[in-house]
Amino acid sequence: MWKQNPPPDRRPVLLPIPVARAATSMAPPPLPAAALIEELVEEILLRLPPTEPASLFRAALVCKAWCRLISGARFRRRFREFHRTPPMLGLICSSLPIDKNVGIARFVPATAFCSPPADRRHCRAIDARHGRVLLLQCCAYGKPDVLVVWDPITGDQRELPTPPRHAYILTAAILCAAAGICDHLDCHRGPFLVVFMGFCTEGAFICTYSPDAGTWSDNIYTDQPDGFVISASKVLVGNALYFGFPISNTALRYDLELHETCLMELPPRHSTRQRFVLLTMDDGAVGFATVHEFKLYMWSRKDGPQVDAGWTQNRVIELQTLLCSNGILASPDVVGFADGLGVVFLREDDVLFTIDLKSCEVKKLSKGRVMYNTLAYMSFYTPALGAACTGEGSSTGASGA
Repeated sequence: MWKQNPPPDRRPVLLPIPVARAATSMAPPPLPAAALIEELVEEILLRLPPTEPASLFRAALVCKAWCRLISGARFRRRFREFHRTPPMLGLICSSLPIDKNVGIARFVPATAFCSPPADRRHCRAIDARHGRVLLLQCCAYGKPDVLVVWDPITGDQRELPTPPRHAYILTAAILCAAAGICDHLDCHRGPFLVVFMGFCTEGAFICTYSPDAGTWSDNIYTDQPDGFVISASKVLVGNALYFGFPISNTALRYDLELHETCLMELPPRHSTRQRFVLLTMDDGAVGFATVHEFKLYMWSRKDGPQVDAGWTQNRVIELQTLLCSNGILASPDVVGFADGLGVVFLREDDVLFTIDLKSCEVKKLSKGRVMYNTLAYMSFYTPALGAACTGEGSSTGASGA
């Protein structure tokens, strides 16, 4: 006799939930409280304004942990990448020498700057870019002047060999030699390139110097502009370097890749004594700025060797109301430009001040000494406290992060 099968068990079966276990196994372990606090502190310190380097210095003195953090290479790299645009730490101003041997290049701080470098006597600053300054050191009569590459933060300097053919210097510029692959956030210790424009018996020429080559390149002869000013305005736009010549009211464009030059007219001015600066525009064009009767005139043209491209006047800024409220009663001269910041430097007698081209905000920088030309010094500045972080002794200095 067959036995009847028992009824099936219909009770619910509780199965494990693998998803929950998988999620638990994939989740990273929580950070220890100390590590979490250190990470939060780093994120806060990264947001300190680079225009106030003293704030980083004060933060580094809070405790040894903060000192090690701020002095570390990782923090300096992240600080640069977070802010991107190097701040203007100050100006390199040169007095107008009556005698070539009494010129002075002076650093004028634009913010709280630790241990500003001493004046460079018998020198004129002729260019500054990417944390370096190019000085013309005036030697005794009968000896050729010397070009010196100077880092105001570290104090390092490098004297360049005398340019070939006993040339008379017209002007010069300093550039990063890794253009195209460098973000220019920390290249003041890297390879550099000096572009020299001189005059010899064969005419005007351009040659270049790099530490890797250790010597000056062959001369590239070019059209000779009428008149020269060693500290004349110059600007780097893309792969082209522009030199301005006020007497002939022309600019020489030098293509750094093709090694070709062309001479072009500048916008009209009321007189050759009217100062001007060349600058870069937001759209990548080359710009021109000059002041006449309390008006700042702005011109631009597309970058390129086409001599018929033409200049376009795109802006006029009324300065009288802005400057009179700051005690400036005479129309100023334009004496410099901070590339990347949109700031123009103006001078009236012994007063030096800036105007922001976007906000039209005016700031007074210095007073009391007449300076002929002004160069913006832009670089990141972080404290390098060294042994002070470990308690082994005191250390001072800075790192051009």
